[in-house]
Amino acid sequence: MMENKDKGIGNVVILLLDLLVVASVSYAVLGMFFSRSNGVLVAGGWSAFKYYTVLSNVFCALSCLCSVLFCIFRKEAVLPSWLYIFRLMGSSVVTVTLLVVLIFLGPRFGYALMFEGVNLWLHLIAPVLAITGQLLLKSGKRLPFRASLWGIVPTAVYGGVYIMVNAVGWTGKSNPVTDVYRFLSWGWGVGIAIFAGIFLINWMVSVLFWRLGRMR
Repeated sequence: MMENKDKGIGNVVILLLDLLVVASVSYAVLGMFFSRSNGVLVAGGWSAFKYYTVLSNVFCALSCLCSVLFCIFRKEAVLPSWLYIFRLMGSSVVTVTLLVVLIFLGPRFGYALMFEGVNLWLHLIAPVLAITGQLLLKSGKRLPFRASLWGIVPTAVYGGVYIMVNAVGWTGKSNPVTDVYRFLSWGWGVGIAIFAGIFLINWMVSVLFWRLGRMR
């Protein structure tokens, strides 16, 4: 009976964490969307969605919302495989957002700017909430190793589009309009190396979440 009670409390915690992710991302993205001010990695209107930070958080929030709706309407705490993978993808991409800020963007642009205003919610609060919820989740069945590859799909899509857009408009130097993270300011060689590093981090995070999910 005590074990069932503990599981019940854990399920409620996961539900609350997912709801907080949805609320945090909604607040931050809507605040950025309707803002008229542009700053470091902040843009109003539809321009906000050119950032991986915004897209990754929205993706994660959608995965959390689907998990919440499933648990409420199906009255089940254990997610089906497809939904667990969707949730894993969301947690993986916001973890990448957090790590890239800590490792690359923070030292380059300053941590004060990276954790100021809406960036605080998108760079730190929402990712930490999502990661915590992911660490408590479990799938209905043990997923094969190849399931971890789903975690890099959103990043691969964004990276592919980012590279193609910049390649088409390339004039010999980085364009701040399309190279929003300034990855190509040192040239294509360094830029591609940065993307490769991000993909590797993304996959390692996805594998970690997959592995921890199999241990529960």
